[in-house]
Amino acid sequence: MTGRRNTTRVVRTRWIAALAALAVGALGLTGCSTPGSASDPAAVTYMTWESIPTNAAFDKTMAEFTKESGIRVERSDSPNADYAQKLASLMIARKAPDFFWCTTAEAQNLADEGLLHDWTSKLRAGDGLQESSFSPGALASWTTPKGRIAGIPTLANTYGFFYDADTFRKDGIPVPAPGWTWDDLFSAMEKLKAADPGTTPLVTQWPLLDSPQGVSAYSVANGGKPFVDDFVHATSVATDATFDAGAERFRDAIARGEMTNPDYDATNAPAAFSNGAIPLMFAGQFVQQFIAPNKPKFDWGYAPWPVGTTEDVQPIETNGICSPSTLQHPDATWKAISYLESTGFNDAMRAVPVAPIAYMPGTEGYYAGLTAAGDPASTSIAATAKYELAAKDKFITAFLDPWATNATDIVTTQWNPMLSGHGSVEQGVADTADGIRRLMG
Repeated sequence: MTGRRNTTRVVRTRWIAALAALAVGALGLTGCSTPGSASDPAAVTYMTWESIPTNAAFDKTMAEFTKESGIRVERSDSPNADYAQKLASLMIARKAPDFFWCTTAEAQNLADEGLLHDWTSKLRAGDGLQESSFSPGALASWTTPKGRIAGIPTLANTYGFFYDADTFRKDGIPVPAPGWTWDDLFSAMEKLKAADPGTTPLVTQWPLLDSPQGVSAYSVANGGKPFVDDFVHATSVATDATFDAGAERFRDAIARGEMTNPDYDATNAPAAFSNGAIPLMFAGQFVQQFIAPNKPKFDWGYAPWPVGTTEDVQPIETNGICSPSTLQHPDATWKAISYLESTGFNDAMRAVPVAPIAYMPGTEGYYAGLTAAGDPASTSIAATAKYELAAKDKFITAFLDPWATNATDIVTTQWNPMLSGHGSVEQGVADTADGIRRLMG
């Protein structure tokens, strides 16, 4: 964050804002049709986009919940690739399950159309889950403009740097670790390039590090402004000299061949890292599942985002659980959701350690499953995940407002060419900011 991603990515990138519009129209047509959320009052239904092994782990833990609570839980089958289509059809027919996996974008879109159950009172009552036990910043992107909780955050991605520790030591460069700085990162790239001019030391497997969000993190960490004024429901864009300086550092590193450009095809990057061809790779923790089976013949690990001169700013990105506004059994459903968050994910991620979750008491199973083998690499991944989730100051990894899809076009046509050396940094940043301002209206 398991998930509709490239087999391991937690957050689905496909927006289904159209689902909300379709569902609104269909609700008017279906009138008083009976919601099919459960086959009897004691049953709670749910739907995920998970893989077969992960779903099996959830089935096992929810069977334990049924034994303890007497509330029967039924999981609806949903092929990973067709999840969005199935959810749309169920919403249209008013037969959505009692709770289902959703992204922040889906939650905000559906809540805006009045199609989601509001969990605010349950969460804030502290009945089953404690609001204060979520990772700092996790609930922000699940809160509507009216202050309602559209969904409960679950699986959380962390993003950082997989490193070849042997290469770092051979070249006399400090190995990345929690607390390393932005200067340390750029210095490491420069020294790795000098030691082996034929390589590109840093490969960005995920398009975040040098994106507007990534440069925004650099800016805030070094005393500058964030690019947008809110995680979601953003109303303004701002840049300053510190933001421009961050963009220029990335552009210069790309020009010197110290890191890949934003259009780089990183499909084979995990394999190349596993074979020792890449000393530093920016990616999400989920890429560990591609690296570990290859059994790299070198000492490797995973480090968090660098800290700045004034702040330590780390990413926040979560999936979550949503319920339809037609929900018939809110009390039983909330008990099932609470169990899943506090116990179910511990059990499931211990068996299939894909990602931590934003509810801190429910993520120990992931850490235990990840570190069961006792190898230093897995230990460093767990440590980095804990570090990033615990950080007080967070930044979003993607635009979450309804205009986000169009913003991608602006980044592609204005921001990325600037990073690749076309035009000035100042003009590229200004054009990107102006374009997104226009989208905001």
